[in-house]
Amino acid sequence: MHRISYGVWAFFLALTEVRAETTLDLPYCLDEAMGRNRALLQAREAIHQIEGHRIVVRSRFMPHLDLTASYDAPRPSLADSTTDDQFGSTLRFSQRLFEFGPHFAQEVQVREALRQAVYAYEALVYQELAQVWALFHLIVLQDRQLALRRASRDDFQAALVREQARFDRQLATESDRLNAQLNVLDEELAINNLERAQFNNKMDLLRRIGQPIGTDIHLAGAAVEWAIEQDRAVELALANSVALTLTRAQFKEQKRVVREVAWEYAPDLTLNVGVQDGAGQRKAQLALDKQGPTWGLDLSSELALRDRTPPAVADETRWSAHVEARLPIFAGARFGRKVQEKARLRQLEIALRALRAETELNVRQAYQQVLEAEGRQRIQAERVKIARRRLEISQILKEQGDVNEHLLETFRNQFFAIQDQLFKNQETFIRRRAALRRQMGHFE
Repeated sequence: MHRISYGVWAFFLALTEVRAETTLDLPYCLDEAMGRNRALLQAREAIHQIEGHRIVVRSRFMPHLDLTASYDAPRPSLADSTTDDQFGSTLRFSQRLFEFGPHFAQEVQVREALRQAVYAYEALVYQELAQVWALFHLIVLQDRQLALRRASRDDFQAALVREQARFDRQLATESDRLNAQLNVLDEELAINNLERAQFNNKMDLLRRIGQPIGTDIHLAGAAVEWAIEQDRAVELALANSVALTLTRAQFKEQKRVVREVAWEYAPDLTLNVGVQDGAGQRKAQLALDKQGPTWGLDLSSELALRDRTPPAVADETRWSAHVEARLPIFAGARFGRKVQEKARLRQLEIALRALRAETELNVRQAYQQVLEAEGRQRIQAERVKIARRRLEISQILKEQGDVNEHLLETFRNQFFAIQDQLFKNQETFIRRRAALRRQMGHFE
């Protein structure tokens, strides 16, 4: 008996915990989107792929050690079936010590690819967080709208009961009763549509925060009030703009490219210094050469663990050196590249200023659109109050016989149309705020 009681108690505790987990607030949704959103996870993996490729490119600075084994079986003649077996093994080591001159070409390509991936991820973060922010506030708004719709339905239901009673006493016509019933049905239809829209928004929210689809959730917390100045919005947008930050990084990279054009007039140096023992079993070499636009100094050594042809007598240690320098005096291509890279730098500088002005313009326009939506919402709310009051007055006058049925129908249609427009304005206000926050890169 005790075991059953404990099991039931544990079940109810677990059920309570599950219900507690389905209560979500805005900070939790934003955090879950950062950690579980599948689009963001894929974008992060794309960054990791490029980082792995960067390790491959930079592996030239890591030591390279390999062991080579060989076997030869030469035959002195076709008539002789014997072979002269020869075994050999060599241990080789190589490493690039340092580089100088223009940056390594593959390093520049990887850096640009990584830069594009990182800023694409940041833009995706702003996009997904803006969607989560908008969905959260839309769901909270729809809770309030459903409460208003249900209250309105209850009022119309009470009016329908009164009309039915008057109709039973032959104080109202059947048309009056049907109009009252139509008011209730219109609200029922609006409630049904609103419930379906809220359900879709909840499922979309769950998908974007990486939670199981179909979970019954409840959103806690009120909607974030609109309290930010226009200049502050512009300041945040200029600081967090992905396009601006990417262009600044490209401008900085191009300045480096312009500086490195001067290296094309530097002498092309080639240096090889080597040393080996008399038997040739131990060798070491230091080489300076140019790979693309970059000079690199490489160290390599070789140790013969077993020579295929053993040396007769070991002589003294030998060394060798070779130096070659080529001095470019004039090349038209170098001058053309200098003009090309400087023009590219000026183009990026102009693009940066234009993008800054465009970002500020877009933010200020988006801010004005938010203010416009806020004003429409406020004015429309007042119109709903007036339309509802006119409908109530017309219903009273209709009962007294002072208003005809056509005028009552006009007031009723006006009320529902104005109320629907109010709900649309409220959703537009939230979506425009979310779009502005996406441009600002700022979320609570």
